[in-house]
Amino acid sequence: GGGSGGGGAPKAYAKPKGRPDLTSQSEGAREAAEGFNDQAVKAFKAKDWQRCYDLSSEAIRLNPRKTAYLGNRAAAALKIKSRKMLKQAAEDSVLAYEMDHLYAKAYVRAAQAHLELGERATVKLAVQEWEKALELDPDNKSYKEGLKDAQLTWEADWA
Repeated sequence: GGGSGGGGAPKAYAKPKGRPDLTSQSEGAREAAEGFNDQAVKAFKAKDWQRCYDLSSEAIRLNPRKTAYLGNRAAAALKIKSRKMLKQAAEDSVLAYEMDHLYAKAYVRAAQAHLELGERATVKLAVQEWEKALELDPDNKSYKEGLKDAQLTWEADWA
């Protein structure tokens, strides 16, 4: 993007245009969803979290059973970090790992969101989710650190 101009209000965020003419049952919905997902991935790489979130939401609406789309929206929501977004990230990630039990990153994103939410029940879930991610990828150093962090939080606040 260009630099920000002199003073003035920041450019208002314009929500990306969806395809209200399509539902998940429509012919062409999957192709459209894939297009929105491609744009979402580009937005994420550009650190445009809200745009990534909105594009992923449209991809999910058009193809709700695709775990990658849920993963992308969760990743964006984790970056935005508001409480509402953390809850959405947790929800999307749990849905994704319930659909695909081998999707390690879904457990990781769920754990990150649950830990960040910081309630007794969510921190407990985070510990379990980190453990599950480690079962799937036992040598992953960042997963080990994540688990340790969650366990320390649990012991400090709730044990």
